[in-house]
Amino acid sequence: MKFKINERDWIERGFTLIELLVALVITGIVIGLTGSGLYALMNANQRSQIETTARLELEQALAFMTDEIKMSQQVMTNIPSPPTRITNFNPAAGSSRIQPILVLNPASNSGLTNPIVYYLADPPNSSVWLGPRVIYRWGPTLLQNGNYSDGNNNDVSLIPRGAAVTYYNEVLVDQISDGVAVQANIACESSYNYAAPSIIDRLGFYACIAPDQKSVKFWMYKQPNQSAKSTSLNALVVTRSN
Repeated sequence: MKFKINERDWIERGFTLIELLVALVITGIVIGLTGSGLYALMNANQRSQIETTARLELEQALAFMTDEIKMSQQVMTNIPSPPTRITNFNPAAGSSRIQPILVLNPASNSGLTNPIVYYLADPPNSSVWLGPRVIYRWGPTLLQNGNYSDGNNNDVSLIPRGAAVTYYNEVLVDQISDGVAVQANIACESSYNYAAPSIIDRLGFYACIAPDQKSVKFWMYKQPNQSAKSTSLNALVVTRSN
């Protein structure tokens, strides 16, 4: 016997309450899974962007510092304490916990008489920098030809030696780590001297300097926030100037 379903009767009969509830539940599950998947994807994409930006900032700072070390005559192994004993060194206003890491003696042909200082510090509370630590550079600005400026766009190498040269404090890298444990597995050659801070107090930026003051290995550790993956870079650089 064949049964013939009347299409009109089926349409008019509609869905039962149970069928509607089951459909709603299934729809809710699908929407929930889709939403959580999109949320996870957006978070992963955001973390990836943060990590990429952090690494790019470190790479740019690394390239700049590497070039300046190569231009220098030597890297000081014995950094005066307190830091203000460094010749004419004047750290950024409002900064605290100042720790010079790299003190570069300029090349004789640079025209500079004061050292250039890269130091770790807490930024001022009222600044735009996030911290917890930042890497500052205290030194003259650079001209487009790569030479130092006296602060008035004059090439220092072309003006009388000893003429006034303005030094500025500029933040090179923000969001430098304030932790210690993560750096425990980083070490330099046994013959190298550890610059301030000491090996037990080193934070997100430190350097090891060879006895001849010509080779330096420095390391930076950056962590934008607790959820982002930490980023670190290190380099071994040799001075080339006399």
